[in-house]
Amino acid sequence: MDDHDPEHPHYPKCYRRLGPDVIRVFELEAGRPSDPITGRLVPQTIDGQPYEAVSYVWGNGRDRRDIAISGATLSVTASLHGALAAFRYGPESGKSSSNTTRWAQRHRGQVRRLWADALCINQEDLPERTSQLELMGRIFAGAQRVLAWLGWEQGQDGRRHTRAAIRFIHSFMEDPEAGLRDARILLHDDVAALMADPASRPAALASEHDRRRFQEQSRMWENVKAFFEIKYFHRTWIVQELGLARKAIMYTAVKPAMGDWDQDQSHALELDYIDWALVGRFARFVDYSGASLVTHLNLLSWVTHHILMVWEMRADDGTPACDFLTGMHWTRILGVTDARDRVYGLLGHPLAVTADGHLVARPDYTVTRGVVYTRLAAGFVRRTGNLAAVNLVDHEHGPPLAAAGRSWDPADDGRMPSWVPDWHSINRTTPPDYCVPAAAADDRAGIRITGGDGEIQGAAGTPLPQLLARGWLVDEIAAVSPRMETTDFPVTNLARERAKTNPFWLDRVWELVFVPADAPADGDGDGDALAVLDTLSLALQQGTRESDQPTSAVAGPQPNLAEHRRSFAAYVLEYHELWRSANDGDAAAAAASSQQQHHRHHHDLPARSLYASLPSAAQAELRRRAAGGATSGAFLECMTWPAMCRVVYRTAAHGLVGMGSRVARPGDLVCRVRGSAVLMTLRPLLLDEDSSDDDDDDDDDDDDGSGGAPISCAFVGPTVVPARMKSGVIDGGEFGERAARFRIV
Repeated sequence: MDDHDPEHPHYPKCYRRLGPDVIRVFELEAGRPSDPITGRLVPQTIDGQPYEAVSYVWGNGRDRRDIAISGATLSVTASLHGALAAFRYGPESGKSSSNTTRWAQRHRGQVRRLWADALCINQEDLPERTSQLELMGRIFAGAQRVLAWLGWEQGQDGRRHTRAAIRFIHSFMEDPEAGLRDARILLHDDVAALMADPASRPAALASEHDRRRFQEQSRMWENVKAFFEIKYFHRTWIVQELGLARKAIMYTAVKPAMGDWDQDQSHALELDYIDWALVGRFARFVDYSGASLVTHLNLLSWVTHHILMVWEMRADDGTPACDFLTGMHWTRILGVTDARDRVYGLLGHPLAVTADGHLVARPDYTVTRGVVYTRLAAGFVRRTGNLAAVNLVDHEHGPPLAAAGRSWDPADDGRMPSWVPDWHSINRTTPPDYCVPAAAADDRAGIRITGGDGEIQGAAGTPLPQLLARGWLVDEIAAVSPRMETTDFPVTNLARERAKTNPFWLDRVWELVFVPADAPADGDGDGDALAVLDTLSLALQQGTRESDQPTSAVAGPQPNLAEHRRSFAAYVLEYHELWRSANDGDAAAAAASSQQQHHRHHHDLPARSLYASLPSAAQAELRRRAAGGATSGAFLECMTWPAMCRVVYRTAAHGLVGMGSRVARPGDLVCRVRGSAVLMTLRPLLLDEDSSDDDDDDDDDDDDGSGGAPISCAFVGPTVVPARMKSGVIDGGEFGERAARFRIV
């Protein structure tokens, strides 16, 4: 290690070798902020003397401070230094949103027993790092409490955003329904534009009272937005640190000027803190009940909600509701220095242990992330006999197809099969959660991975493992919509609609999925516009649930089918009114301007709205459903996350409507595969793309009636087609689908 590397400090000799189940605790001495940080390391068993665990962001590795530790000097990041400086004054438990503590002579001689990774683990000792990493879950679960350091208050304009947000969240959660009703005034216009130019207020805010409400809500939610953008909330390791905590408290502080302390030793250190549990309840509420507001404000509270989802428990028996792999999917958006730590950072999860008591993965920093992720996915497929792991794939740019890329390459950190989720790529979609299973829950006899049951080594030049499965061909994709963005969904005003990535997106999607002129006559696409519309609405929301069915982990509480239809009908009518007003406005503009101006106004308008294109009987039915004051809110809140960054498509032979991966394209196959709860999209390989020898003994004919060699293909992603997902039907033969076998590269 470079002696002059400021990012990698040398650890003093006081870091003696640790025994099994032994950790170090840092006994931090009290003092004023102007005093140096001093303390000593004390080895103990995990279940020994009480201690508190520090959760923080490492921060800039080159911005460091020296502390005195067991008589020696250790360089730590400025972030950890700040946490230690604040916590030696902090209260032992949080009961309110703020607290002011004063340093006094009586604090001298007191210590606070803390565990912090950079202090208590010798980061230079790889064997120690590995062994302590396996203990990390127990360390945070065994701590009296977890102290989460959000950093010093850093309002760029002198405002204390974090403090204001903490106090607002406390107030909001006293009556969240009322708070959300007040906040929805922000949907009337763009917050930033109004704050920059108050004269640009929307017509809907004509009264002085409404303008004051708008500006008040803008200021409060601006603080909340800044709060959830704090780097702390975007770090992979906090998932385990907060999730395992008996109690976790989040702190910030206003850093005092050193001169104040020099002149007045009783000067206050101002601390603000909030329970993690309350932050979690706030994030969950706005995510489920205010998705349109979250997306409108670009609020990152959903990142915090993802952390909560990893640790949710079933209400009936208290067991984990989120399996280990889905937990990894929820945390893909979080930052991490080493991609392999996306696995290792969750090994404290209750479901990170197999039925025989072994960890689902052992820390191994000698292989690429592609090998680590493939071992993990293959292990779950083999143990469970199902393809739930495969349906977490979310390709950023499409599945790898080139034959040259189907062998392991240690120089390519991200090389892995198309059926293995790359948990290090950005997370843009929520896992599929359709309420009706598409096929049998498992297929232990038919699902196989080439290479046998041995551990995947990833040796250079050896072939990537392939997945063999059985199922049915549903149809081929004929047309695909643009990728849907969350900002496309709310119906607001014409100016905001035209600023969207996909203006009038619902009307455009309808033009793609419903083509009555060439609707087939085989019963699947019989030209019934209302039936197709119902199928589209169910695809966008991934189905509905009745009272006896579990809540969706994706969309939260969902309306029943009748409520869903009423809300979706209101949504269609709202879009029609917006389209009609746009046409009326453009007609008036055309009368007073040139044809060129008229064309410019019309470039983002569909020829007809969805509603206007329907037969009169279907229009009447939508009006009937929406009668009685139905609003689009329930549908909009439930479809926002399931449809985010996905596409809608229509199939070639049967005119089926589905929603699937953003990288889907015409020619992809919609397939029903045994062991998968949802349908799959697979991309068939051309002959020159298929490098398989077809001589593996796993290619023997099975009793599925398919015969012939497996179809070689790449995995594109999971998909839902409501017309082909019926309760109690898990055999594609009942729909007349052709049985097939698949070799997924």
